[in-house]
Amino acid sequence: MARFSRLAAAAATLLLVLTFSASEYSKPEDPGPPPDLSEPVALTPEELRKPPNIIIVLSEAFWDPTQLPGLQFSRDPIPFFHSLQQRFPHGTMLSPMFGGGTANVELEVLTGLSYRFFPPDSIVYEQFIKQPTPSLATILSAQGYKTTSITPFHQWFFTSTDVYRYFGFSRYIPLEYFDPDEFVGPYMGDAAVARRIIEESGRSPGSDFIFANTMENHYHYFPGKFKRNTIDVKGKGVSAETIGLTETLAQGMSGADRMLQGLVTHYSKVKEPTIIVFFGDHLPSLEKYNAYIDTGYISGEDDPDFLEKMHNVPLVIWNNYLPRGQADELHISPSFLGPYILEMAGREGSDYTDYLAGLSKKLPVLPPAQDYARYGVDPALAEEYARRQAEHFAEAQRLAPQRSEGEFELGYGPPRLESISAGGTDRGGNRDPLSLALHGGRYGLGCTVFVDGQAVPTTWQSESSLQALVPRELIGATGSIAVQIKVLDSKENVLGVSETISYAVQRY
Repeated sequence: MARFSRLAAAAATLLLVLTFSASEYSKPEDPGPPPDLSEPVALTPEELRKPPNIIIVLSEAFWDPTQLPGLQFSRDPIPFFHSLQQRFPHGTMLSPMFGGGTANVELEVLTGLSYRFFPPDSIVYEQFIKQPTPSLATILSAQGYKTTSITPFHQWFFTSTDVYRYFGFSRYIPLEYFDPDEFVGPYMGDAAVARRIIEESGRSPGSDFIFANTMENHYHYFPGKFKRNTIDVKGKGVSAETIGLTETLAQGMSGADRMLQGLVTHYSKVKEPTIIVFFGDHLPSLEKYNAYIDTGYISGEDDPDFLEKMHNVPLVIWNNYLPRGQADELHISPSFLGPYILEMAGREGSDYTDYLAGLSKKLPVLPPAQDYARYGVDPALAEEYARRQAEHFAEAQRLAPQRSEGEFELGYGPPRLESISAGGTDRGGNRDPLSLALHGGRYGLGCTVFVDGQAVPTTWQSESSLQALVPRELIGATGSIAVQIKVLDSKENVLGVSETISYAVQRY
């Protein structure tokens, strides 16, 4: 049976389909004029005593495409990011991944566990995180923070729901709780993620730790992926394929830059100390390395600077309350980012993050073992890191049965079904489906109406309204039906269930 939730979920995974109608997707939100970055927000001494909000945004495949030589862009795709680099801590992180494997970069940032010490080609979330594991969320929740994770993709992907619960987050908002009209291209738009970040920090009077990642700029980068491109790319001696790929990539980067500007604009007006950490997880796969080689950015996989060029991702850390001074320029591994943020925020870390903070001053970048000499890495320091990580992870496994995972809510909790009304005229004798309007909230992509235990075609109207078409054969002789809403993912897993309302079919 065709239902909107299945079609929309499928749209997010059919990466090779090039023929979708771009007009079906919403326009990115206008972030408004850029804020004044010259001075921090004027906060009272009392406001400054509040622990700062910490917002971390992993922006999918975020990178600066203007680094590709020989290409001319009609405008800078990421002007706001570039403006932040002039005044705030910024730099690069040496990502362990290229073109995919986002979860392994998340792992490093959230836990301080280095992917370098796990088996090659593993997905640590899926293979090793099977128990409560210390993270920034557990550290900050113990200090009174509300902790939220947001991912505009399927809740089952990378076993995300289990992992975020194990990491100590109190709420996780996956794709199933986003709205069908928030797509930009084949994926959920960055503006939809920014909206939820702002909503969640506004929910609580206390301090928030929010970790979010994005999908708008996810591979593939075929021409026509977005409704329209606002950036033209030209270049002599490069293929039409490279031009098409980089134009689409530039448009995706522009969306990410607007998201960042929207967040900074909002929190520039909020009377709460706030830190926003924004970075890319890996370089985009432009038909793997094709466009990088075509433009001469690298000579090939044997390029002597391959690791440096193809694994360094951009990073910027904005805040609205610390004095403006000389901005740190960072060149670090993702596993050292968490301790840096804790120190910047004036938050107490754990013994493990304190160790990493000290280590990062001697060993800021941890490359693959074969590159230790080139990066000046003392093998003894790397071996000590590997030993400490193994002990730390083993201790987490040993203590897991004694640790409570704490309160955890998926999405916005169970959907609410408050009332039902006829969605159209019921002529009784005909065989047309009965149209019902359901009211309540908060309805999203995964909401499906069930009648007497059977799913029926459901159309999302708004976050407070659904339309359901009930086949006549489901209406028994009594004319009474039991109506319920379930939140389903693309694998038919039930994530939430509303109350059941008995509805008497009125005949006219």
